Amino acid sequence: MAPEAAALLPAGDAAPRCAAHAAAIGADPGGTAIAANAVALVEAPLPWPKPVFASGLLAGLSSMMDLQVGPTRVLAVAPAGGHDQRDGTPSKVRAVVHWRSGAGTQSACFEADGAGGLHELFAHLGEQSPADPVPQGAGFASLGCAENERAVLICTQGSHDVCCGSEGTRLAADFEAVLRTYRDADVDEPYAGAPTAAGRVAVYRVSHTGGHRFAPTAMTLPDGRMWAGIEAGEIAAILDQTADAAAIAARCRGWWGAATGPAQVGERAVFAEVGWPLEAMSREVRLRRTADAWEADVVAAEARRAWTVTVREKRTVPTIACRASGGLPAKPATEFTVTDIWETST
Repeated sequence: MAPEAAALLPAGDAAPRCAAHAAAIGADPGGTAIAANAVALVEAPLPWPKPVFASGLLAGLSSMMDLQVGPTRVLAVAPAGGHDQRDGTPSKVRAVVHWRSGAGTQSACFEADGAGGLHELFAHLGEQSPADPVPQGAGFASLGCAENERAVLICTQGSHDVCCGSEGTRLAADFEAVLRTYRDADVDEPYAGAPTAAGRVAVYRVSHTGGHRFAPTAMTLPDGRMWAGIEAGEIAAILDQTADAAAIAARCRGWWGAATGPAQVGERAVFAEVGWPLEAMSREVRLRRTADAWEADVVAAEARRAWTVTVREKRTVPTIACRASGGLPAKPATEFTVTDIWETST
């Protein structure tokens, strides 16, 4: 490990949680988000193994699958109530697919007949859009489709990392309390910080999404952004698009439509400058390597707008082992910084 990263390790006799240590060294979460065209969420009984695909309902699936809608991140979802279910595979399995469509998302919900029907569903999704009709006699049924469904995915897999298990679970409970408070309030307008149409926000407690050192972590839809060290009130403001984009961008791990690393950091810089109107623009991010940097081109062709962002390596920081003496074994992680951004013509 480089000396600059080693200098940021905890003391040899200390064993901090990885999220607390990342916060202490001011680790930048930029560039660490999932890069995918879609997420597939499968309700799976607790407790989850590590990895979640090692056994049980999700055995035979993988964290990234190439479906008809493109590269798809597959995540387990805790059953309603989050209770422990050690009595085997459920007879009916719910699954939801959210995929990028233009500037927004589409969603489709399914119910499969146990593990066999679930694998039939994924075989179907490998060849057909989630919005396509379900063939007769399939081991699964469609429960309907929607556009721009609002959802929050919060990593709570304690078997993968204690920070997600504790901080993620706390965040999920806090945000669900925000939603309950609004639903129970007999008012015409939401109170400060509460999402509008709060009853239509789905909250999913999901398996490992990466970046546990940034716990609590969450992904919001339909914007497709991932967040680090986020709190319930901030999620509400993100869903409402009332948060100060320039300020909240520092907590953004990245946008799922850009590749992990410099491309996500470049797109995040455009979000910080343009704000929430960027989310109404269908866009793509193209990354070019130069002699000593990267140039990320964020192109919103339909809106006739484009930006070029220069991204450089910033520093190397340690990703420590959670609650291990001295944080060891630790792995190096590269942080990036934006040195220039300008709007170009399309």
